[in-house]
Amino acid sequence: MTSAIACGQHLTPKRIVFSGDTGIFFTHKQEIELLVKFKQFEGCKLEKAKWEKYAMNADLQIDKEREAYDYLNKEYSSLLIVSKDFQKKYNDEYTAHENTKAELNIQIGKKRTWIKIAATSLTANIGLIYILTR
Repeated sequence: MTSAIACGQHLTPKRIVFSGDTGIFFTHKQEIELLVKFKQFEGCKLEKAKWEKYAMNADLQIDKEREAYDYLNKEYSSLLIVSKDFQKKYNDEYTAHENTKAELNIQIGKKRTWIKIAATSLTANIGLIYILTR
């Protein structure tokens, strides 16, 4: 308390001086050190509050990151199912295409065989007609 008004009088307390030094319990040097420590303590309390706020924000950020990771993992799982479905469809289409190519090669072979038979038959028929018409 630095000053007070009591019964209309303005009172200012005087420092007690003991053996030529101010302060009853502390020397002037100790008093200054104590005041510095109080200021440091206040600074530490503010710093602690800032770190607690930072820790809370970090926890919130970690929670947000965890939610985002869970969402991405869920999306990845669903897309993995879709990709397996596409892979199965691709393999089915590829197998069908290969079967179609094999069947086409068989048909082309049959066509070539029939062309050879037809050409041979035509040649033989032309030869018979030539021999018969002579």
